[in-house]
Amino acid sequence: MARRLARPRLAILAAICWPLLAHGATEQGPVTLYADQVQGLGSGHWTASGDVEVLYGDRRVYADTVHYDQARDEIIAQGHVRMVSPGLLTAAPQATIHLQANQGIVVQPRYLLPAQNGHGHAAQGQELAKGVYRLNEACYTTCEGARPAWELWTSRLDLNQNSGEVTTYNTRIDALGIPVFWLPRFSFPLERHSGFLTPSFGNSTINGFSLGVPYYFNIAPNMDDTLTANYFTKRGAMVQNQFRYLEPDYSGTLLLDVLPNDQLTRNTLWAVSWQHNQNLGHGFSAAINYNRVSYANFLSDFGGISGFGSNFAGGIGNAPYITSMGGVYYNNAHINAGISLQSYQELVPNSIAPYAELPHIFADGYWRLGKNGYFDWRSSFDYFNAAAGPIGQRLDLTPTLGWRFSSGWGFLEPQARLYYSRYQIQRNNPYPRVINRTLPALSLKGGLNFVRYGADGSTALLQPMFKYLYIPTKDQSNIPNFDASQPFQNFPMIFQDNFLYTGNDRINAANLLALGLTGTWLTPAGRQLWQGSIGQIRYFNRNQIDLAGNVVPQTQQSSYFFEGVFAPLSDLNFLASSQVASRWQRFERLNLRAQWLPGRNRVINLDYRYTQNFVDQAGISAAWPVAPHWQALASYQYDVKDRKPLEQLLGIGYDGGCWAARVVVYHQILLGGQSNNAVYFEILLRGLTSLGNASQSLLGQYVPGASMEF
Repeated sequence: MARRLARPRLAILAAICWPLLAHGATEQGPVTLYADQVQGLGSGHWTASGDVEVLYGDRRVYADTVHYDQARDEIIAQGHVRMVSPGLLTAAPQATIHLQANQGIVVQPRYLLPAQNGHGHAAQGQELAKGVYRLNEACYTTCEGARPAWELWTSRLDLNQNSGEVTTYNTRIDALGIPVFWLPRFSFPLERHSGFLTPSFGNSTINGFSLGVPYYFNIAPNMDDTLTANYFTKRGAMVQNQFRYLEPDYSGTLLLDVLPNDQLTRNTLWAVSWQHNQNLGHGFSAAINYNRVSYANFLSDFGGISGFGSNFAGGIGNAPYITSMGGVYYNNAHINAGISLQSYQELVPNSIAPYAELPHIFADGYWRLGKNGYFDWRSSFDYFNAAAGPIGQRLDLTPTLGWRFSSGWGFLEPQARLYYSRYQIQRNNPYPRVINRTLPALSLKGGLNFVRYGADGSTALLQPMFKYLYIPTKDQSNIPNFDASQPFQNFPMIFQDNFLYTGNDRINAANLLALGLTGTWLTPAGRQLWQGSIGQIRYFNRNQIDLAGNVVPQTQQSSYFFEGVFAPLSDLNFLASSQVASRWQRFERLNLRAQWLPGRNRVINLDYRYTQNFVDQAGISAAWPVAPHWQALASYQYDVKDRKPLEQLLGIGYDGGCWAARVVVYHQILLGGQSNNAVYFEILLRGLTSLGNASQSLLGQYVPGASMEF
């Protein structure tokens, strides 16, 4: 206790006498000294000993003994020296510090960067200016223990806290004490900062071995650019660039890849992708999504490497075409309108991309009429363009007048709708130049709610539904097909008006009654235990419109549609949807999935997909910890009809705390029958940088629910 009382007295004495020392105050303010003993205070040469603490500005120095030389503006700290400055802690047997110049020399320092948990040691350390340090014969790691999992050894390490950058020279990276990599110069940021990033590498049957060296440009807090030089042993050198920007009213990303003199095709290959979104104010907005490639197989060859894969329909390597569009839009409480341009680029040989819409103009609105009435307006104008076949204009007007009454016991909704379309066709053979089509649609939809509460607090809900719909039968074979298609039907679609087609070129005939039943069971805790739906359409009309627009015979009833979810446990789900022929003789479509998610990084999926005359596939995928710090994942997709595997993925990951790594081996059958084998290897050295290809997108696509997060 006596010692603690003595320290404040010596501190006060130092504060009184220190201003007498001409160089005893820094630009940051006065210097304060705490010590058990001080000899020579006020003489220009003094020595403090016994638990010494020196405070100057935002710095602190602790030592057994501190010598001060006024003429040289120098303090020499000896014995258990600890130096504390913002973002850096240093321990050493001896340090020399020049207060005014913010310079010094530290002998055999050990240092810690708390924010990054980066630490190491050096033969000698220097402070060149405030926040600028140089370590000679130094090492750096974020791992703990006597034998760190990885260490960076360098003849010189420059730490600049002002720019947030660490630069090393003659650098060797050791893994478990074994040298694995050497770089003449290497830099990594303590925060977002311009500089070289760690190289990436991989291998595939199409491209061979690949090596990429990225450079990151920190242009502004809201803007950056990453330029990557890649080399593929079977293809040549590729330059990749990603530019990103973010402003309060707009944001976007621009991707550009160029491969001059491709060794496989003997051509220059390129790909560009630009996404931009902008708020124009007062309800107006704009969006651009432009995508283009010079080579049809660019996505299958380079999609997993270039970062383009997530921007196109169908996944990496499986997009039959890519879409580009841009538009200006307006939205308020009642109106949604806009004008856009949309085009497509075919990628798969002999495939047919949709018509380009140059432009597509739409104006939709919704207004309440009284308490239960409403008026819905849909309108659009399109100019459809293609290299071959008919082209032309289409005007669609679809007003709807409806009334909906709902209560706790159910709802009732009558509705009247009008479909009007006007076409002006060029290259019109064999179609008329001008076509008008007007079709009314009358419907009555309703449903009942039956609720039962169990003694244990559970809730059962049963909802029978119906919809009567009438649309007259009208031959539409004189109308070209610009955007109509027949989607796979499901339970919700049987309650739509134009349930057979997407687009507006085909309007199905209807004199029908759609019937459905939905049941739901909630546990006492409110969790959904199961939900199931079944529905069918009963037709009173004898004829229907096919995709060519012809009038064809109509069966008396549709297929049965099922969908359901069963979750006996909170982490176990069974999902099913199916379409069964009207006489129960066969499945026309069946999708099944069992998914178990018992915890973080744990998932098992069993899948089966069947569509008559199209798909018959089964698959299993899983991700699971196999040992402490280890996680494995796998996916196997099998074509039941052709009796051969389709896609296979196998990966293993290790998380060592200060570092992590994963290897993913991947085989894929691409559209057109081409196959691709690839290996993705990733390493993360926490507190330093990452190394390898970003294969996370593959995991979500082929192992639903999986994540190997570093």
